[in-house]
Amino acid sequence: RKSTYNEVFDSTPYPTEGLVPLEAARGTLVLLNGTLPHRSGPNTSDKPRHAYTLHAIDGTTNYPSDNWLQRTSLPMRGFSN
Repeated sequence: RKSTYNEVFDSTPYPTEGLVPLEAARGTLVLLNGTLPHRSGPNTSDKPRHAYTLHAIDGTTNYPSDNWLQRTSLPMRGFSN
């Protein structure tokens, strides 16, 4: 399998001044489109910060076979090929 690659849509440096933090209470679900500029600063607390990622695409999308994220040969329960 090939390594991860990133497609650069626009190489113009993104301005970082004026950024507003999105603070979320514990247990809050935050959904972001992958093309939305986003970032996270270092965790300066003594508690771990957990993040879970869900990748979803339309079933009719042509999904590259060399993409780093591939479904296993056995579907998860409740899904069929």
